[in-house]
Amino acid sequence: MRSDKHNQMPTEKSCVIIGAGLAGLSAAYRLRKKNWTVTVVEARDRIGGRVFTHHFRENPELYCELGGEWVGNDHEAIRELCKELKLDLIKHQFEYSFAELGTIGETIKVGGWPFQKRMRKKLKTAMQGLMHSQPVKQNEFDQQDWWTYLHCLGFSDSDLMRRDLMDSTDFGESIRHSGAYSSASEYYGSGSNATDEMDWRIEGGNSRLVNALAERVGLHAIHTSMEVKRVEQFDGWVTVHADDNRTELFSPPRPRRALPTRTQTFRARFCICTVPARVLNSIVFVPKLPHAQRLAASNLQYARIMKTALLFRNRFWEKRLGKKFSCFTDGTSDFVFAASLGQPGTQGILCSYAIGDKADDLAARGPVDLRALIAADLAKLFPGEDTAPIAVDKYAWQQDKYTQGAYAFYRPGQWFPIREVLSKSHGSVYFAGEHIADEQGFMDGAVDSGQDAAAQVTTAYRRISRRRSQNRTKKKLP
Repeated sequence: MRSDKHNQMPTEKSCVIIGAGLAGLSAAYRLRKKNWTVTVVEARDRIGGRVFTHHFRENPELYCELGGEWVGNDHEAIRELCKELKLDLIKHQFEYSFAELGTIGETIKVGGWPFQKRMRKKLKTAMQGLMHSQPVKQNEFDQQDWWTYLHCLGFSDSDLMRRDLMDSTDFGESIRHSGAYSSASEYYGSGSNATDEMDWRIEGGNSRLVNALAERVGLHAIHTSMEVKRVEQFDGWVTVHADDNRTELFSPPRPRRALPTRTQTFRARFCICTVPARVLNSIVFVPKLPHAQRLAASNLQYARIMKTALLFRNRFWEKRLGKKFSCFTDGTSDFVFAASLGQPGTQGILCSYAIGDKADDLAARGPVDLRALIAADLAKLFPGEDTAPIAVDKYAWQQDKYTQGAYAFYRPGQWFPIREVLSKSHGSVYFAGEHIADEQGFMDGAVDSGQDAAAQVTTAYRRISRRRSQNRTKKKLP
């Protein structure tokens, strides 16, 4: 095994960032603006993490998202970042309906209330009391699941079934398993709105934000195919050891060949770790992470979500249900929406957003079976239309080695203790990622947490610098 070293003589204002997703790149960008030396280490062979804009080979002009999808009206961190980087946002709001037993019901306007009217005020009043109550009361509230709470509040069985179809797309699993407080904060916490923050997308694809951040950080500072295995802290320095998984390219027809395994070493005064909690324990920390932190990382589940993008010859859904079509279905395809909304052209893209067991079921299907299954689902909803797609591409996030799920899923009783533990720094190592943000599953949470971690690092540096300066002054005194 060969070892190569980077940053042989790193500066005092230096930081190694583990992960080139939005959290890591946002942290790196914030530090670079303050003239820090940053090094970003990424296990994948691409940057972006769970932000993943997709173009079909059959129509590269259209785009869709196989990863993070929405920017909300109240997502201040990412909106400010887009403004700063001169990236335009376009509307990405949907009307919606419910398809039950193969039949589409009435269309509900953007931000509409599809349940019993009396429950709207009752739920809002209850949430206003609970979301501003004492921590003890909030902890008690979070001990139950969201389904049980809504049932006890008075939601009918039919409305509960609809809420499960609808709300589960926000959490990635059935609301029978989602903690009540974490669920309620999605809809009634600070920064929530009537559209569940499903308002905008970045024009041209969300990966444009990733690329813009990478350019400003400096591509020379970003190292992909580097899987971090060990993080050591000694004598005021952090050393990150990563397996170099880069491959060597030969001219055709010779295949791509893996290079012999070797270790790359990166050294800095500070480290920001943005890996999802599910894979945190795959890294060896010296000194060890506290037991509570390791236990929290192993106990936090991540949502099973599979996104299937389908390219069609024409946008047949617009004839009946308009351009802003989306539908919560009881079929295997789950939530279906017009992913090419706002893009020109005759052809269009629908996206199937499947969660939980449905996501696992679809992920197990072969390409032919998957295409036929979703086409059959759509044929029930749009009889007489050609629902056979030109092309299909998918991504099952629960099968992703580096995330083991789409985003953090907090079960009853986990919201307060687990988030608090996972967000604590470990010596000169700081943590970021959507899993410790105020709102899970959104790009804004990743950006916000990355910026917070960068601020913590700069504060720690100033504190250390002051202490050193004071010590030098004391030594000079007679």
